[in-house]
Amino acid sequence: MRKFQWLFIFLFLSGCATLGVMEFDKLYGPSHVDNRLSQPKATAAQEIHFNQQIQPIIENRCVVCHGCYDAPCQLKMESRAGIERGANKAIVYSGERLLTAKISDSLSKLTELNSQSLAPLRQQGFFPVLNERQQTEQVNTQASLIYQMLLLKKQHPLPNEALLNKSFDISLDRSQQCPTIEEFEQYKSNFPLGGMPYALPGLTNIEHNKLTAWLTQGAIMPATTPLTSAEQKMINRWEILLNGSSAKEQLIARYLYEHLYLANLYFDKAQTSYFKLVRSSTASGEKIAVITTRRPFDSPYADGRNDAVIDKPDVFYRLIKHNDTIIAKRHMPYPFGEEKFARLNALFYQPDYTVNSLPDYQLANASNPFKTFQAIPNKSRYQFLLDQAQFSIMNFIKGPVCRGQIALNVIEDNFWVFFLNPDSFDNYPNDEFINANTDLLQLPAATSDNAMSLLYWRQYANRQQQYVKNKLAYIEELNLQSDEINLDLIWSGKGNPNASLTVFRHYDSASVLKGFVGPTPKTAWLITYPLLERIHYLLVAGFDVYGNVGHQLKTRLYMDFLRMEAESNFISLLPKKQRKSVHEHWYRDTDDTVKDYIFSDDFYQLPDTGLNYQTSTPKKELFQFIANYTKNSQVNQFNLTSLPLSASDKLIADIENMPGESVALLPQVSYVMVENNGKQQVYSLINNSAHTNVAHLFSEENRRLPAEDNLAVLRGVVGTYPNAFFKIDQVHLVEFVNSLVALKTEQDYQTLKDQFSIRRTNSDFWIFADELHAWYKTNQPDSAGLLDFNRLENR
Repeated sequence: MRKFQWLFIFLFLSGCATLGVMEFDKLYGPSHVDNRLSQPKATAAQEIHFNQQIQPIIENRCVVCHGCYDAPCQLKMESRAGIERGANKAIVYSGERLLTAKISDSLSKLTELNSQSLAPLRQQGFFPVLNERQQTEQVNTQASLIYQMLLLKKQHPLPNEALLNKSFDISLDRSQQCPTIEEFEQYKSNFPLGGMPYALPGLTNIEHNKLTAWLTQGAIMPATTPLTSAEQKMINRWEILLNGSSAKEQLIARYLYEHLYLANLYFDKAQTSYFKLVRSSTASGEKIAVITTRRPFDSPYADGRNDAVIDKPDVFYRLIKHNDTIIAKRHMPYPFGEEKFARLNALFYQPDYTVNSLPDYQLANASNPFKTFQAIPNKSRYQFLLDQAQFSIMNFIKGPVCRGQIALNVIEDNFWVFFLNPDSFDNYPNDEFINANTDLLQLPAATSDNAMSLLYWRQYANRQQQYVKNKLAYIEELNLQSDEINLDLIWSGKGNPNASLTVFRHYDSASVLKGFVGPTPKTAWLITYPLLERIHYLLVAGFDVYGNVGHQLKTRLYMDFLRMEAESNFISLLPKKQRKSVHEHWYRDTDDTVKDYIFSDDFYQLPDTGLNYQTSTPKKELFQFIANYTKNSQVNQFNLTSLPLSASDKLIADIENMPGESVALLPQVSYVMVENNGKQQVYSLINNSAHTNVAHLFSEENRRLPAEDNLAVLRGVVGTYPNAFFKIDQVHLVEFVNSLVALKTEQDYQTLKDQFSIRRTNSDFWIFADELHAWYKTNQPDSAGLLDFNRLENR
């Protein structure tokens, strides 16, 4: 009987939707992309009006929630292509997906907006948010989902309350309604407070009227900004380099593409424009025809074949201008000017090595970079990754994998990263060792297309164990002496600020910064080339956003191995007699199965270090050794001590002394804006949550150690998903700091917010948001982008 009830409800709702479509067809004509595309192109006046009056509103009021993979209802508003594509009811991130989802065409493929590119998207479930029916002023509003959502907000603004009531769901995995325009009346009836911006204050009258007028007049958007002559000249140089026909040139280009496809490439230090590296079925000089695949190493051939042909390339690497709004959570700038052009020539093209054949695109081979790119010297590949190491690590921090707590609970809340010296390739890990262990370095993506892929998990675990044994045996054969285990094994950077990094995990997002930033962490990673390459092909190139639950679990579990290997490398630099106790402290309360894997007796028997430790806290000493060796104290200005302390610096620094239980009351990422005589300074408060261990997939809360929590008080904006905002005049800063340090209960925190915070319900919320973004862009121009407001708390 229950099944029949659900069937009746489904048929009833389907019938309502069908009636809605029929009613709209009757009133406004049938919906088709051609109706909207038939509009005349934007005039010069319309282009100026859009760029100066409309786009800033869309960016600062809409894109702050609707951007990237996790945009609600897949409505990505950072580009004209995203707005024209529209919304979709399907959920991209799903930890319960049993079967691999169908991939939708990438927005990068929409280099032209026409019926041939947009109509298939309607068949894939994307529905319009702008009017695609009769093009009249009346229909432009009545059949526009954006207009109706804005109007609903105008009619039903936020209740005049400090906290949102229970009718608002702002959780990360909230149920999304995603109504079409034909379903809007029902949505409006069920969710009268569901207008846009959702769970935030509405637009001002001026902003609302501007958008309404623009929508009424057809929501005309100008074409993308054309290339300048200087940009075209640089693109031509790159495309000549990347599209050589020899086997060596084709292999190098494939390697570079698989590592740079997410980058925002820029030609000049001012980063005036960004570009994307794509695969195209057309050669340089022709119109780009972007090849869209699930992963960057999937076969690019339309006929389904997997084999490349030497001297007759039919896949071309092209650069397209990236005109999208820059979003901080996905912004990964990468220098691609003259200096990088010369550097890549020196690393890859000039060395004398031979490539006799091209690897295929069979999944088992293509997902293993040690097999696919074996002909390219490992040292060249490693140095390429090190040159922009922050970008290399940032790929998995800001790439598609890192969305949600399950994706990120494989790492500690705060750890420091440094790298093995590439000059150590004469010893370990040299080409001979890597090539001999290539099959053991196979990654889970090799079986990710299999519906029962999780059953392969034990094979990967056994391979990793064998690889670690082989590595330890190889190191033992080297017969290293204590005086050889020193700082020379570490990459100093030789002036490159990427030699040391800091990673902050913010529960369900993360950040990576150059240098050692914040308080001394519990753990650290020493990364070798095999580790760095596997991290990329596990969490970036090989991670499938649309993959099934087996693929997602395998990825998470395999990352455990890589984390433990990187941690073990670090511990090997500590005094031999203290390694085990430090290691066991990192993995308190793990079960016997995990302990048997982690605590290898062979690992503790590696030769003692030649470092001259002087205190009873060698881990802290080692961090200082590395900091001095990599000269990272002046890498950035996030640490308060990196610059002469201002008056506000001195006052806010006292927050670092908060007890762990008080820190635990704070959200993961808070921004504090301090004003003093018209000048502003922004600080980030990063909550580093402590755990007994991070070796288990579930029950994270049961492994929490609030008493060991600490707070990083940093100068500037850190993180891209803020949870709380505070705005304080400097004359009240002492009061704010004292109240914060004295927190003991949730009520204390709410009282603090009543006095100092800019809650998401605050009538001045958008004024503050604009001030914050303006400060961010002015003071951190190299990394700034729009922040994401989806995770602002309601406390």
